Amino acid sequence: NIMKKLYFKIGYTLTGLILFVALVYMGIGYFIYSTLAKADPGCSADCENTPGNYQDNSKESDFPFEKYIVDYWESHQYAAGDEDIQIDAWWIPIDRNGPGEAPVVILVHGLRSSKYDSDILLVAAILNQAGFNTLLFDQRDHGMSTIEDGKISIGTKEYRDVIASVDWLVNTQSINPKSIGIYGLSMGAGTAAIAFGLDDRIQAAILDSGFSDLYTIVEEELQREGYPPWLAKGAIWSAFIFGNETLLEPSPKLAFKNHDDRSIFAIHGTSDTRVLPHNTSDMESLATKYGANLTIWLAENAIHSGVKFMYLEDFSNRVVEFFGSNLEGILKDNKE
Repeated sequence: NIMKKLYFKIGYTLTGLILFVALVYMGIGYFIYSTLAKADPGCSADCENTPGNYQDNSKESDFPFEKYIVDYWESHQYAAGDEDIQIDAWWIPIDRNGPGEAPVVILVHGLRSSKYDSDILLVAAILNQAGFNTLLFDQRDHGMSTIEDGKISIGTKEYRDVIASVDWLVNTQSINPKSIGIYGLSMGAGTAAIAFGLDDRIQAAILDSGFSDLYTIVEEELQREGYPPWLAKGAIWSAFIFGNETLLEPSPKLAFKNHDDRSIFAIHGTSDTRVLPHNTSDMESLATKYGANLTIWLAENAIHSGVKFMYLEDFSNRVVEFFGSNLEGILKDNKE
């Protein structure tokens, strides 16, 4: 009896200890999730930026942004992929007469960024000057789009905003789906990859400074912020339990699994410390596994989102050639 009571006591103690450790682990996970997933809606220092006049407001820059502007654009709002969410967008047709027969590229900004960011506006102008229509929009909880819960979902909910953008192009602007491509930057590349994998109306994708493995990117984000990577599971579980967020699904890997012979072009700078370049080079094994048509450009010494600035001419030529070769439509040289 004494031994039995002792065993019970030890059992209760161990059970209590395990529960305590689990609660502490989950509590730390929730703190990390609520801190790192916090969105920053609005346009911050970039509110004066437009497709016709913009600059990099985050640092001193002598880049000639004034050479990469557009003369005409329209502001639109449309329903997102979920109830009560409105997307705020800039539609840049090839001219004020409309999109014509030119192809369209949807541009997807990065984490805590917006359509007002100079990086995404530069790509839009490069494409527009080459004769593409472009659509820039703010993902939910970013820019001027609806604040859903003030949390970032690293693409696992935001991809529905991309699909809603495709719907808007097809249903409102009468765009031929065979002429629609997508460019995603950083988190926007992950978002674009998910949408590409789930919506076969998107014919080609450029993933700039992106990633394909969500668990790896969560681990690396924790390390970058000074947390041990073994807390990743706690943050992910807490996101699911307390935030109804499934941070690992759907995965950007769907772009490769569901490629259906559509082309993917992945770009990354070798000196990127924000999203490590192996995240793009690792895509090669996925492409081999699923037989995807993937081209990778690892640009020497370029930093995060820096390939377009360090290798401007090469970047412009490659991006224009990629979309021009993979999208239906007639390009009209729009450069003055």
